[in-house]
Amino acid sequence: MGAKRIVGIALLLAAAGLGAAWTSRELNRRAAASQADRARVEAEQIRGRWQAEQHRLEARLQLAANAKPLLAALDNHVDGATLVDLFQSEDWWREARGDFSLARVVVGSEVLATTGGPDPGTNDRAVVARARAAEGVASSLVTLDGKPYFLLATRLGVLTGQDPVLVVERAADRAVLGTMIEPAPVAGRTAADLGIIVLGAVLSGLGAMLVIFGGGPRAAGGDASGVPAPARREPTLRIGATRAHAAPPARGDTAGALKLGSAITPLPAAVPFTSVPPPRAVAATPQPAGPPRHATSPDGAPLSETGAARLQFGRYQLLDRLGEGGMSEVFTAASHGVEGFSRVFVLKRLRQELAADKEAIGQFIDEARMQASLVHSNIVPVFDFGQVGSEFFMTQEYIVGRDLVRLIARCYEHSRDSLSPRLAYYAAHETLLALQYAHTKADREGQPMGIVHRDVSPANIIMSAQGEVKLSDFGIVKSKRRVTRTQAGMVKGNVNFMSPEQARGGEVDARSDLFSMGLVLYYCLTNRFLYDGDNDLDVLFKAACGPTAEHQERIDRLPSPAREVLGLALAVDPKERFQSAAEFADSLTLHIGGAKAEAAHLMQLLFGEELRREAA
Repeated sequence: MGAKRIVGIALLLAAAGLGAAWTSRELNRRAAASQADRARVEAEQIRGRWQAEQHRLEARLQLAANAKPLLAALDNHVDGATLVDLFQSEDWWREARGDFSLARVVVGSEVLATTGGPDPGTNDRAVVARARAAEGVASSLVTLDGKPYFLLATRLGVLTGQDPVLVVERAADRAVLGTMIEPAPVAGRTAADLGIIVLGAVLSGLGAMLVIFGGGPRAAGGDASGVPAPARREPTLRIGATRAHAAPPARGDTAGALKLGSAITPLPAAVPFTSVPPPRAVAATPQPAGPPRHATSPDGAPLSETGAARLQFGRYQLLDRLGEGGMSEVFTAASHGVEGFSRVFVLKRLRQELAADKEAIGQFIDEARMQASLVHSNIVPVFDFGQVGSEFFMTQEYIVGRDLVRLIARCYEHSRDSLSPRLAYYAAHETLLALQYAHTKADREGQPMGIVHRDVSPANIIMSAQGEVKLSDFGIVKSKRRVTRTQAGMVKGNVNFMSPEQARGGEVDARSDLFSMGLVLYYCLTNRFLYDGDNDLDVLFKAACGPTAEHQERIDRLPSPAREVLGLALAVDPKERFQSAAEFADSLTLHIGGAKAEAAHLMQLLFGEELRREAA
């Protein structure tokens, strides 16, 4: 009896201990969830204040734009000096002077008058274009002199045919609007476990800036567009871009892939803050692809088709301007040799206004040097780097093909469906081979270079006419061998395809690229972004938190092995993901048999005539 009583007491004590441990864990879990909820609420409040201020300023601009003396002055064709004097001295503009630090009138392609500051430079081009394209006010967020400013524009109802636009600017008061919520320690795989975050990555301190520019210049056939077509998410948050609508970006529209931040210097960039519809399956017709074989000037105007007026740039002849990114203009260019030999390349030229900027030049050289050192069948190669006058350039292989954005858009147009699972796995597998090579690349001394691409997105993955897959655009790559460095707290990459640590502006390693690759695979399988949002701030917020239970439900509805693969690839904690690109690629190997031939057939089916014209 004594022994049984002792055993019984021991069992009771053990049960009590287990109960206490469970209770302690449950209390800790609830406390963490409560902390996450508070952080989430605070983040929503901060975001709400910024958006409310944006809407208030939009309303104030609409009132100012309807000032009858202003419209009458323009209708009477006053000169710029007179208009500046009116802005500075007239009572009818007094309230606007209190609201806005800068006023500018753009007529046609010329700035008629500017008063106040700081000068936004060329950052107003995007809002001016959007104001002309739609009724109402176009607004963005830009960083000038290390501080955030609202930049707004609206059309003026006079001078028919010249589309005059009023542009204004106001400093954002971060002391009132809020700046940042400190993230709780990462633990687990849900938004609640993360204890959230972020507007800090968006608007955090001391001149840190969020810049989103387009998917960047393309190194392949097709356009220079940025992120996915469904919902032009690439063009919006630019802190230099505009978000996607239902159709893929038009040729030359590079205002969209989210590259948040400049790698070397806080160059101003425009960020559309306007709400847009959530992403939907692409239904609109993609823009025709293939560069016309006649020259265009740097501003996009066509030149003589005879060839006499074609632009000569060093030993290259510029054929077609594909678009521009935050730092460079992109052209197709031909190099000619003896006996009629010629070859077409993609030529990236540092923008002229950055020709004297040592840091911009350093970043451009970094990109050229980095990509030239990566020699792999799944990476777009750099063939040449040089300088013509004061202008730096690089040339890359011209790939007759299409990036995944345009491929999936055309696929949906043709069959109302996305890529087949086998082709989606194949595209991911081949890209992962390129990433494995880059991630493990060593320098001449055998030391790891620590390369992280940081912009793995459908816009930077190209399918060739032969069914080959190429990874491009190493413009924001992270490496121990870079001369230039990203400033602390700056976020860079495409917001739709960011890992949580990248969206928070934290330290990233190769596993961040693997998370991005998981989001690309999801996009290829579904023709949708994983994260929905009314604007890019919403998307950035969700990206920083990582997949929620709702997102996991979407993933679980995918066929095997997609749900198992994505369950690992999209783990919030990097330690729970695939630990190398090779490991990720191995999980797909058994599911891609015959995919290259299928890819080549699909490219001919969807783009055959266009590709034949380009290859001619």
